[in-house]
Amino acid sequence: MGNNRTIVWFRRDLRIEDNPALVAAAREGSVLPVYIWCPKEEGQFYPGRVSRWWLKQSLAHLDRSLKSLGTRLVFIKTHSTVTALLDCIKAIQATKVVFNHLYDPVSLVRDHNIKEKLVEQGISVQSYNGDLLYEPWEVYTESGRAFTTFDAFWKKCLHKQMDIVSLVPPWQLTPAEGKVEGCSVEELDLENELEKPSNALLGRAWSPGWRNADKALTEFVEQHLLHYSKKRLKVGGDSTSLLSPYLHFGELSVRKVFQVTRMKQILWTNEGNSVGEESVNLFLRAIGLREYSRYLCFNFPFTHERALLGHLKFFPWDPDPDNFKTWRQGRTGYPLVDAGMRELWATGWIHNRIRVIVSSFAVKMLLLPWKWGMKYFWDTLLDADLESDILGWQYISGGLPDGHELERLDNPEILGAKFDPEGDYVRQWLPELARMPTEWIHHPWDAPLTVLRASGVELGQNYPKPMIDVDLARERLTEAIFKMWESEAAAKAAGTEPRDEVVVDNTNSVENLDTPKVVFLEKAPCATVSANDQKVPALPDSKKDHPPTRKRPNCVVEEGQNQDNSQNHNKDTGMSGIDQEICSTADSSSCKKQCTSTSSYSFSVPQQCSSSSNLKWPWQEQIDMEQSSSKDGAM
Repeated sequence: MGNNRTIVWFRRDLRIEDNPALVAAAREGSVLPVYIWCPKEEGQFYPGRVSRWWLKQSLAHLDRSLKSLGTRLVFIKTHSTVTALLDCIKAIQATKVVFNHLYDPVSLVRDHNIKEKLVEQGISVQSYNGDLLYEPWEVYTESGRAFTTFDAFWKKCLHKQMDIVSLVPPWQLTPAEGKVEGCSVEELDLENELEKPSNALLGRAWSPGWRNADKALTEFVEQHLLHYSKKRLKVGGDSTSLLSPYLHFGELSVRKVFQVTRMKQILWTNEGNSVGEESVNLFLRAIGLREYSRYLCFNFPFTHERALLGHLKFFPWDPDPDNFKTWRQGRTGYPLVDAGMRELWATGWIHNRIRVIVSSFAVKMLLLPWKWGMKYFWDTLLDADLESDILGWQYISGGLPDGHELERLDNPEILGAKFDPEGDYVRQWLPELARMPTEWIHHPWDAPLTVLRASGVELGQNYPKPMIDVDLARERLTEAIFKMWESEAAAKAAGTEPRDEVVVDNTNSVENLDTPKVVFLEKAPCATVSANDQKVPALPDSKKDHPPTRKRPNCVVEEGQNQDNSQNHNKDTGMSGIDQEICSTADSSSCKKQCTSTSSYSFSVPQQCSSSSNLKWPWQEQIDMEQSSSKDGAM
């Protein structure tokens, strides 16, 4: 053991096991574990109530674990993270700061700036991969370009060499000498008095903390993984792994999850258990989607504000606050959608399939801006995860090359019959429809008057009529698509169309997708540089590198003609691969302020727009009033 005094800066890596930064610090001498809470720097991405509750419980759990190893977790609430780190460095005469990587756009900017300032003070800084199987800068095409389709990305990952050895956790930690002014976990103010009664209910269903995460993983692998392929699309119950909150907060090592499931795969393969093999493959795809969400955010840092496919910037969204409120409150008149939104508000959790359905309803049926839905998910989900939310909402809104086609609109009635055939999920969350016969549960507006009366349902009174007809919604969507193409053509003719995004549609082959080639910002040689250090993305000017191509989807040019794309869609279900396995659409949001265009030596991330927590979306003040008056989750 060396004589270094190292600060271990915890963020979303709240575990002892397989924590590269903690292990590296423990090997070199004494340590000071710190968690810095800076609400001002969270800005528009300030976590929602249930997410902050989980964070508080996880921090307390980690603190107890560190105390058992001989030290403690220092909690600091501040207005400047870099100032807090410099104070810690001065207090213990630290020689080094270590942390694990984050990949969301805001963290990329913050971490890069903090690292530069610490290096200027002569402090050694090293960062590690504690969140992914592979770093985003390790997976590229043969030509050095970033992948823009999941299947190609994941295939490349599975063929790469991976270190299968997890890091052994330290059995003892030597606390660094010196006094640091900290606070208690309660003084971080992660929850207020009004929130505590509602939060107390969360503790009955969830057990945050890295040791509990390990138990949850073991239970899933041993009891539920085998039948994952059959149960994963059934809404409600234990049909998913329920590991996403643990993964988001870093209580669970994704490398450990991958290793444990691969071991099961090998076992079941040797036994000839085809059901088990399929379940493992599907679950690993879900893990791959989480990897891909970070990969996209790193290589295309603008995706939290605008679509990867550039023509969507011309799409005429309908930012109607009343429609948005109706969707949020689960009063759309479509039972499966309403049940999902009410469960989300009451519990902070909904099944992955329901996340896809409610988000698709918002952007395709109501034409609500996808960034509004992204932000609402960020504010309400227990496992709110910015990168995964970006992937999910871009996928649903047609913003990704292998996502839903822009013109695709799914009928909620048909989806209800498919994913909740008996209506049990709807009855659980819509008590006003509890007595509705299964035949009519997903379309009560078609039920005979005698059935409605016998079921105690009064459409327009105790349960709303559909807020919009499916056929009308389809017409509006088609009209909006035509307007989008007209606006893009007009901008192109006027020479005002920016050419700094990936622009290609998802009805053509994506193998030759023209994307910006990723380069990395040059760094001056210093004591912080190592093979583990975080890279910083920069996108070349697209005007100088392969101008993008734009084509209209065939189904828009020629109405009624559906193009079969077997690469992106499952013939049996009509859903793409990502749709079937989409991990968590829960996480994200976007800034109100637009970022500058990308250039050769800058990356498009909001450096100022996320620094003030008093910035609000047009509809947020109304939500704040609603939430303050119904903290118990009543609709």
